[in-house]
Amino acid sequence: MMKYLLVLSGILTFTAFTGNNSSISTYGEINSKNKFISGTVTGTVSIPEQNTTQRRFRGSSYRNRGNSSSSSSTTNEENSKYENTIVSAHPISFSLPDDLSGEPTIIGQKDATFLPNVTPVTVGTVVQFVNDDPFFHNVFSLTPGSKFNIGRRPTGDVYSKQIEAPKWKVTGIGPITLFCDIHSQMKATILSLDTPFFTRLDEDGSYQMDDLPDGEYEIRVYSPGFEIASKKIEVSSNSAIESNFNLTR
Repeated sequence: MMKYLLVLSGILTFTAFTGNNSSISTYGEINSKNKFISGTVTGTVSIPEQNTTQRRFRGSSYRNRGNSSSSSSTTNEENSKYENTIVSAHPISFSLPDDLSGEPTIIGQKDATFLPNVTPVTVGTVVQFVNDDPFFHNVFSLTPGSKFNIGRRPTGDVYSKQIEAPKWKVTGIGPITLFCDIHSQMKATILSLDTPFFTRLDEDGSYQMDDLPDGEYEIRVYSPGFEIASKKIEVSSNSAIESNFNLTR
């Protein structure tokens, strides 16, 4: 198995996402240290249908190598508009700990596809690229301030690199777009967050974030190809707040 190791530090930082609508460890750490009484935010996100035309990049002569068909990638994008949408809660009325680092998170390469397509992470986390295909892969980014290219790597090779934060990022949200030099249909996003409070949408477009400390928040919704949507809310003790969104291009 070929493993690519990407270490990101400084302003751009990462933590692993542990699953749909599940709290990550930092939630409990914050509640334990600061004795907050927590609340819940729920809602739905409406996402318009969008054009799934594949972006073509260099390396087209390698495009159909192995199982790398553009149709499989298109099908994946059509079926994953909800799972690729991330809802995050950014505290306004209180500060978070300086260290938000978590366990390493993995972006797999399987059937010439990045899995998951969108990987939300927070401060200080290691990201590992793991090649589960029987052929070469490459990972590179043209994101301003975060350009890198690990080159074409054979099985068993490990690559480490440190990069800076995207200089153009929206405060608290910094997407880094990933490509493969060999398979032009491969595209994915690392989403850098300055908060441990985030979740993926469920299959029906709904979300729920539990264990939020009391206070004011800005709720933000990120989905590739759409404008970032946001609303300000206030979470009260043992309460459930509903916040719905309609995404636009």
